[in-house]
Amino acid sequence: MQTIGLRVRPRPDMSQRSAAQARLATSLTLAAMSLGYGVVQLDVTIVNTALSAIGDSLGGGVAELQWVVSAYTIAFAAFILTAGALGDRIGARRVFMAGFAIFTAASLACGLAGSSLTLIVARAVQGLGAAVLVPNSLALLSHAYPDEGVWAAGASLALTAGPCRESPDSCKSSSLLLAFGAPL
Repeated sequence: MQTIGLRVRPRPDMSQRSAAQARLATSLTLAAMSLGYGVVQLDVTIVNTALSAIGDSLGGGVAELQWVVSAYTIAFAAFILTAGALGDRIGARRVFMAGFAIFTAASLACGLAGSSLTLIVARAVQGLGAAVLVPNSLALLSHAYPDEGVWAAGASLALTAGPCRESPDSCKSSSLLLAFGAPL
């Protein structure tokens, strides 16, 4: 009796494919969470740096400018714990996506604001969106990177980039030069 040999094309090992997909998913999680948290930090520093330009543009006084900052801070502080608990109950990814949508829409409203009152209301909504983003981005990152402090690194970079974005001259401080090691 003669045995017929079949040539079988080797299939890629499923465990290798799964490992590659897991690495890609983890990298995309890092990018998305860094973007989400980064825009929150960037926004805080840009607004604080641009307060005088905002006052000149909208004609508001000191009280209105204080409310531009305070409305965001109050909304952020009021909703951050609730948003974290909501993420635990219905899923951090779903809540993070909703927070990102809220923050983006409020940012657009801030950019289009024609009066101090409109800007203050939009900043309060922006603070709500930020409160939803922050705890849920941390939860998602801690699942993707259980033993690493990646979230803090992204936050640090975003905080230092805000003044650079609004006023490049403010980036010439020695701490930024030491952090990046390059002349600005």
